[in-house]
Amino acid sequence: MILGVIPARGGSKGVLNKNIRILLGKPLVAWTIEAARKSKLLNECVVSTESDKIGDVVRAYGGKVLKRPDHLAMDEATTLSTLQHSLEEFDADVVVVLQPTSPIRDDDLIDRCITYFQEQKLDCMATGFESKAKEYGTHDNMRRQDTEGVFVDDGNVYVIKADLIRKGQWTGGKMGRFELEGDQCYQVDTELEMFVLEALLERRLKNTIRGPGKNLRLLALDVDGVLTDSGMVYSENGDELKRFNTKDGMGIELLRNAGFKIAFITKENTRMVQNRAQKLKVDYVHQGVGNKLKILNEIAADMGIGLDQIAYIGDDINDTEILEKVGFAATPRDGIARNKQIAHYVCSKGGGEGCVREVCDLLLSTIKTNE
Repeated sequence: MILGVIPARGGSKGVLNKNIRILLGKPLVAWTIEAARKSKLLNECVVSTESDKIGDVVRAYGGKVLKRPDHLAMDEATTLSTLQHSLEEFDADVVVVLQPTSPIRDDDLIDRCITYFQEQKLDCMATGFESKAKEYGTHDNMRRQDTEGVFVDDGNVYVIKADLIRKGQWTGGKMGRFELEGDQCYQVDTELEMFVLEALLERRLKNTIRGPGKNLRLLALDVDGVLTDSGMVYSENGDELKRFNTKDGMGIELLRNAGFKIAFITKENTRMVQNRAQKLKVDYVHQGVGNKLKILNEIAADMGIGLDQIAYIGDDINDTEILEKVGFAATPRDGIARNKQIAHYVCSKGGGEGCVREVCDLLLSTIKTNE
């Protein structure tokens, strides 16, 4: 059995509540949960924490919590002791340690590490990079490229035989190194690093939007909970009223001017939505929709594009199926937990608060980058 363990203590000192701090729309620990869920080789993965707050976030993002004893949450507690506790609950042969402070991982990184570990018949392995850093006063003005360099453990992925951990050993036997380059080597320990990691994650997000084969041409939107705040206001005559955000309207206009088509797909059926769509010159308006994916496929066929060329913003359960299939999926800050798990982007703003403008600006920024 290969067990993944994400150690997430509640009492971080360098950055307060670090593991649940929001980083590009998601709590820090959620990025590692998401990476673990993409692994095909992990048989089980748990988040080891003593914190109820962290536990609630973990469950909201589809993770499994292993409650650790309070004595393993003290400053003196080691990762090794946390792993030993995990092995008391799970009879694993191999443990993969995924530090939540390393939020950037290629989709296949965990499985590549496990495969390398198995093929090389290793006892323990760590990801890292070669550093040419030199201590002042010891290098006699030697050029950096002429120094031998050292392998620096970056904390992203560790793969260890469970028997070593049971013996109280972090390393031993045949050790391996799995070299990484670029942004996967960065980890969060300070406020400055939080800022840097968010910028790196945003760059990755933009590369996802404009990646190989990507050519987004349509932005499709749910209405209630996306263009509105889901509130229902009724006049004295019983007429339903909705509140739209002006900034969202400007974002849609800017995106249309950049060549995008726009679609509204909603379960509701009101004159107000039709009026709003007409004012914004929306290309496709479908109301009273039961099967949103069916309608989106029809729009895609009419445009001669695939679902991978569509960006979609949805907040609720009837949007989930679409979010799983489109080229770029986004959800408002107050979208349901499942949609946050699968979305490429979780907005900093809620429905009716400018979340559509936020996504429009993001899409426009990638167009400008490509020009």
